[in-house]
Amino acid sequence: MRQNAEIMLALAAYAQQWNFEEAVIVTERMRMDAASLRRAVRHVELGMLPAQLLPRFTIMLPLHAQEASSAYYLMRQRLLALYETSHICGIPHWRPPSKKLSD
Repeated sequence: MRQNAEIMLALAAYAQQWNFEEAVIVTERMRMDAASLRRAVRHVELGMLPAQLLPRFTIMLPLHAQEASSAYYLMRQRLLALYETSHICGIPHWRPPSKKLSD
């Protein structure tokens, strides 16, 4: 999850070439999400240690796992929206074919 977040940040930085104004804002938000993700993943890893060593992290494990997954989801959604608005996917928006009305 941590490595995927780094790749998503790199993709957002790459998108700045096509849509600089929006990409700068989205990339900064994604950096904040990535920091939250790293912190939550680190706490989850600490929570997996034996409970006698760090009981605080064990108790908060579900909360940190949820925080990590929500930060990852937000990063993914922001990146997809950025690429969609930038039209750099190379795939035009698909629309169903219109029905021709015959006279």
